[in-house]
Amino acid sequence: MKNILRFASFILIISSSTSALAYGNISKGNLTIEPIVGYERVQSILPTPHTSNRLFYGARANWGPQYLSLEAEVTQSKEDETYNSGTVEMAETSTNYKLGLRSAYNIGSSLRWYLRAGASARESKYERTEAGVTTTQEPATYVSPYAGSGLSINMLGVFSLNAGITAVFTNHREIEEPEYQSSLGFSIRI
Repeated sequence: MKNILRFASFILIISSSTSALAYGNISKGNLTIEPIVGYERVQSILPTPHTSNRLFYGARANWGPQYLSLEAEVTQSKEDETYNSGTVEMAETSTNYKLGLRSAYNIGSSLRWYLRAGASARESKYERTEAGVTTTQEPATYVSPYAGSGLSINMLGVFSLNAGITAVFTNHREIEEPEYQSSLGFSIRI
């Protein structure tokens, strides 16, 4: 799945850049790269279905004009929990991939509001340790739609401070609410 996402991203970026060059729509400053750190509320299925909160980190790239740009994001998070009075330890490592579109609108000279939507894929690995025995589970990668919004504050024309909230609609059978990711980051226009 990871290789398929990488290949699809590569083909999409190459075809978009070729198309933009052909029509003269590409100019300096259409690529932004943003390291991000955030807090997410996610759905966990082990040992029982529940929601949990954790920190995540990663990077996001946007390419294209601000009114409709291509967005790609990769984040990773790790969570450790203890159950049954410390006799069972659970560790979950997740890698999330997002590919979608972003549309941004200027509000004054230094404030920008954006909307984002697309597809999110998650790869997870669960490790359960009980009585010294560790078992590992790697469920199938699943793809879900996401949507979000946020604000960017422009500083010096090259740097921006960004804050946003994103909902991932996982449609898990046992937990009906979406996962929420709030993030804070800064971007550098290249």
